[in-house]
Formats: sequence, structure tokens, C-alpha cells
Amino acid sequence: MSPRFTDAELRKILSRGEGRFVEFKSAWDRSSGDPKALKRRDVRDKIADSVAAFANADGGLLLLGVEDDGAPSGHGYSGGALEDFRAVPARRLRPSVSCRTERLTIDGKEILAFQVPIAAEAVMIEGNGFPYRVGDRILREPQEVMNERKQAYRRVGCEQRYRPEAMIEHLDLDLAASFLRKTPVGERPVLELLEYYGLIEKDSRDWRITTAALLLFARRPALKWHPRAGIRVFRVTGTERLHGTERNVTQIGRADPPLARAVEEGKVMARSQVRRSETLRDLFFEDTPEYPDFAWQEALVNAVAHRDYEVTSRETEIWFYADRVETSNPGDLVPPATLEALRQGRPIHASRNPMLVRVLADAGIMRDEGEGVARIFGEMKTHSLAVPTITSVDGLFTITLHNDGRHEASSRE
Repeated sequence: MSPRFTDAELRKILSRGEGRFVEFKSAWDRSSGDPKALKRRDVRDKIADSVAAFANADGGLLLLGVEDDGAPSGHGYSGGALEDFRAVPARRLRPSVSCRTERLTIDGKEILAFQVPIAAEAVMIEGNGFPYRVGDRILREPQEVMNERKQAYRRVGCEQRYRPEAMIEHLDLDLAASFLRKTPVGERPVLELLEYYGLIEKDSRDWRITTAALLLFARRPALKWHPRAGIRVFRVTGTERLHGTERNVTQIGRADPPLARAVEEGKVMARSQVRRSETLRDLFFEDTPEYPDFAWQEALVNAVAHRDYEVTSRETEIWFYADRVETSNPGDLVPPATLEALRQGRPIHASRNPMLVRVLADAGIMRDEGEGVARIFGEMKTHSLAVPTITSVDGLFTITLHNDGRHEASSRE
């Protein structure tokens, strides 16, 4: 079991703010001048709502005694009241949720921390429905919709499965330590880090290793564990692929797993294919890429994070054409996500690889709000570029960014 949060870890968590995996809740009523302690029933309601929402989504951390801006404000309750609060996940939720709770102190303020696991089935608050976390918001949905999500994760999510043939020696622990050092708990010993993120689990004899751990940190050649977990980058001369004697496709490179290395290697290869030009703006020339950096990078990271790793026949692929770039990953959308919802930018959350997402988010590789596609659309609009195209055909999800035709072909083509 990982140790309690240190002062430094807690400060990092508070500084990063709320998101998909972290929620702050104040214990004070500030509606009329001087703050006063909330009614205990109101606090119990807050805890029940947040814990159930995390359990119904991808798990997370609730910190009671923290303001929305991350400022620790503590509480005004006795020990008996705190024990009452700690019992809420078992007493108010059905089925009950087994949280790890801690009493932490920072700057003289006591905070109550709830580490919430992913629930195997929909969790209900007695008399108040089924909350669900989307980004940093809590929504409510019918029980059947929630259980559909849970069933989809059990059906398509292979990341949490233990690999009986894998041992701790199959992991590159130096890579794991280096990669996870950027997380809020990154100063812990590497095995504690892997355990904290659920990537390994201690049993009576040894460690059990998840597929997610192998995808992220397997010793090379990691293809032993998944032959197509990497990233391939291609350049097409023109706007359509041709074959035979007219073949116009060049493979720029391939970034093999583990993903802790492959994501950055894939970015380097893709960046080399993003053409740039100089644009006159306010009497100065400005270096302008054909696609906003955030847009193409977010498309790549989302493809890696959300692809279906049950599919072992193809990698995540990036195809650069004269007029567009297509980023594709194996895997249909996971219910209740739909193409229409993504195109409209509606808040929606569907999990295929929540363990991978949490590690990548905590390491600063991706954002954890669950709105990456919506932000890609926003970036393209901000740069006066065409609306991206999203398709899901024959088990392949693709997001296409279109350029404006101003960038001349470089010598790389």
C-alpha cells in the first residue's frame, strides 16, 4: 500500500487544480459574511456526490477542506464528525465504495482526502441518483447508461488485465522512474509509483503486472507484449495515395513501444513533417506552422491514449498529405461517445484506457479534462483553419486537420 501524501506531493496536487481525477471541496459556508462550518448533512452530501461520480467514471481524489482555487481552508469539525464523513462512501452509496481516506495537514489546515477506485458497476447515492464525472463537472445519468459504460470497459478495456507471464524484471524501472518523476507523487520509489497508479499489484509471492504497465514501461524489445502498440508516420506526395509504379508514399519512421518513449519519438517525427512559412504581421515576419502545434499533438496523444489495444494488427498512424494530416487509431468509439457529440463539442466521457490516461495526464503529456477533441476544434478555428473532420469506419477512428494551402511543399516531400 502506498504511503500517505507528503507535504510536497499535496502542494503539487493543489497547484495543478481540479480536473478529471481531482476534486476540491470547501467545508465552509461563505454566503453571509464571515465563514462558518457547513452543516454536517451538506458535507455528507458533497462527499457522496463526488465519490460516486469518481467511482462511476475513472476513479480519482477528493480533497475536503480545499477551495476551488486550490487554497487549503481546512474545516471546523471535531474528530467524531470526521469519522462520520469518512463513513459516507460505505453508508450512503449503493453498492458501497471502499475508499482510502487520510487526514492531512498543510499550512496549519486539516484536509480530508478520499482516494476513490473505479467501481465495477453503477454506484447510486441513496435518494439522489447516479452522478458521473466529465472533466471537472458532475452530471447525472440513468443507471442503465452507467452500467453500459461499465460493461463497455470490461469488454474493450484490456489495460487493467494482469499478465501472468510477466515479471517485474520485464519492466524498465529506470524509464518508469524518470517518466513518473513529473507526476505529483514522482519522488516516491519506483515500485510505489507503479503501485500507486494501479499498474502493478503485490500478491503473496511477487508483483502482478498489468497490460498498461507493459505498454508504458516494458523493456525493449517491447513488441513481445504487443506487436503494434507503436506509432508510424507517413508522407504522401500530393493529396491521394497512389500504388504500384506511381507509389507516392514514404514512411518517415516508426516509434516502437514502450509508450513512455514512443509518444515523444512520435511527436519528433511528426513535427519534422509540419511545414512552416513566414507570415507578415504588424511589419514583422512570423514563423507559422501549417497546423497549430496543440492541435496535431493533441490528436496524436489522444490516439495513443484512447486506441483499442486489443487490436494487434496495426499501429497508431499519422499521414501527412499536401492538404491535410490524418491521425488514426484502431478502435470504435466507446459508448456513449458518438461522432455527433464530438463534432458539437458536447461534454462527454467514455473510458477505454483510464489507467493510461491518468498516467499520461499526471506526467503532463496530455490534459485530463476529457475535452481534447473540442479543444482541437477550437484551436483550428482560432487559427482560421477549416473545421476538422472526424470519422469512425471499420474499427478505425480518424481525425483530419486541413491546412489552408499557403505552405509550399518542402524538400522533404
